[in-house]
Amino acid sequence: MRHLDFTIDFETVGLTANAAPMMVAVVPWFRDAKVDPLMYNVSCVIDEEGTRTMEQNINWVEPYIGYVDLRTCVVDGFDFDPKTVQWWAERSESAKQAVTKGQVKPVQDVLVGALEYIRDMVQSLRLESICLWCQGMDVDIAILRNICYKYDIELEDDVPHTQFRDSRTIILEGAMVQAMQMHKKATEKYPELAGGSPRILREPDMAYKVFDPLPSCYAAGSEAHDALYDAMRSSWYTWQALKSLRP
Repeated sequence: MRHLDFTIDFETVGLTANAAPMMVAVVPWFRDAKVDPLMYNVSCVIDEEGTRTMEQNINWVEPYIGYVDLRTCVVDGFDFDPKTVQWWAERSESAKQAVTKGQVKPVQDVLVGALEYIRDMVQSLRLESICLWCQGMDVDIAILRNICYKYDIELEDDVPHTQFRDSRTIILEGAMVQAMQMHKKATEKYPELAGGSPRILREPDMAYKVFDPLPSCYAAGSEAHDALYDAMRSSWYTWQALKSLRP
């Protein structure tokens, strides 16, 4: 079956479903990739020293990036949370530029562009199924649904509701499986550790430390709270988590 996964990420000025979006990114990735899910058919090249590099002949699938004109969010009644606005004001200049550096468009146009991007990928690759991933089901998907409702956009036509997926849960579950396996081996070697729970059960953020980090060829010049970076990072870890859950 021809299948493709997408990760969507919004950067907003709030955490509610009606939060005003500033930036949206949609990243396609291949769950069956052997080395790198973010490349089409081929992967980043790993040299003799173990450094991951990119070659010109690699077929890179361009992600979708859209920047929102916040004036349209004001006019159309989106929420601006004062605490989130203050939080953004305290970010670094590079973090601010990451969500404002592109050509801005009305929020409706940005969202329509994201869905058209997915539709074009489905048609050009003749896909039989897709999944849309995000970090938690109560933020990005809720924001997506709200924008579609506000502008009478039929989301179901492009992404069936049964195909929404939560990366955060999968990453945690995959990391827990690996952590439990490592813990079992450790307790077999050191019986005095038996009965103790692995750290990941107490600190969920440790889940990301179990897997390999996002390669520097993708992370270069980016940082957290850039929608593109966050979507690529989430895709990368979700891919690893899915691999760890396979028998």
